[in-house]
Amino acid sequence: MPDQIDEMTPLACEGSTQALTTTPVVGSPGTALAPTLAPGGEQVGPGEIRVTILGSGDPFVRPSQASASVLVEVGNAAKDLFFFDLGSGALKNFTGLRLPVTATTKVFLSHLHADHVGDMPTLLYSMAKAGRRDPVEVWGPAGATEALGTQAYTATLLDAHAWDYSSLRGHPGQSGAAAVATEVPFDRTEVVYQHDGVTITSFPVIHMQDGAVGYRLDYAGRSVVFSGDTRPCRFLVEAADGADLLIHETFPSPSVYAVKAGVPPAFAEAVVNGVHTSPVMAGKVFAAAGARMSVMWHLAVDHQTVGSAYREMRTAHDGPVTIAQDLTVFNVTADAIVTRQAIPDPFPWPVLGPTGITGPPMAPIPEPPAWWADAMFTG
Repeated sequence: MPDQIDEMTPLACEGSTQALTTTPVVGSPGTALAPTLAPGGEQVGPGEIRVTILGSGDPFVRPSQASASVLVEVGNAAKDLFFFDLGSGALKNFTGLRLPVTATTKVFLSHLHADHVGDMPTLLYSMAKAGRRDPVEVWGPAGATEALGTQAYTATLLDAHAWDYSSLRGHPGQSGAAAVATEVPFDRTEVVYQHDGVTITSFPVIHMQDGAVGYRLDYAGRSVVFSGDTRPCRFLVEAADGADLLIHETFPSPSVYAVKAGVPPAFAEAVVNGVHTSPVMAGKVFAAAGARMSVMWHLAVDHQTVGSAYREMRTAHDGPVTIAQDLTVFNVTADAIVTRQAIPDPFPWPVLGPTGITGPPMAPIPEPPAWWADAMFTG
């Protein structure tokens, strides 16, 4: 493990198998874990939560980082998994973990910026072609108007992909190419999900305009808090009280962001402190929240950002902290939190599991257009 995080620390995108933390183990694990997580190699145990960062990056998608997404698996009898946001590239990392595509039915959106929802069409349509037959349930915030809410978003998404849906006639996955949306309030804290021992609570955050929330997941006495995008917010600090894992967005400081993004200092200041959370303020949130492990997430990770962000955060907080990279994994139990990297399968094929919908496809295969007969090349 690194004894410090600076400009020389190796990164996962360069082949490092070490998570960006100086505290890879908090507590005393009851079960020894491998140094890295192999695809499909470990089951989530009863009373355990496993959190994997599917997308650690910001709106500018890069080969080294997918956009915003967090996967939470719980050790209940249903073996539930939950997506919290689903930015572009996240599902590439998900499939590399060799988890069941049939379980990809629960999505909690923090807000509707493109970098948090970019893989939603892939989830709905490509995962249906890969074997999911059950519709996707989507929870997300209401908007200041009906048109700005999650229900309008999902309805429009389905309309936009009408050709894709129609092409699935005769395919077993057509029933899975559908979304059922539930809107959650953006102006108050509310329990929005309770099933099979899992409780998920939404809470307001401050980001751009009405219509952004964070989430807290509780299972078997363990808890994970996810900020989505936010400025420092008291609702989040309150939600993180007693949490095991706090995943909080963190942008580079304005001075670093201005140089890296090539923007004027005033614009960088407006983005970092007017829309997001700086490393110093993230440290203050971590100190106030007091989670067992805190995570700096949504940070563009490279050798010019991680060292300065870590040093600046440390001026306000001295507890366990990880800088999220794609496929950073946290195993959360009563005894310990273990942080490491997953090593994905680069050549995965779909993994199937239980599915609620069985039987024949929804519709028969249609007759091909008449003109195809003359146009077909047969060699």
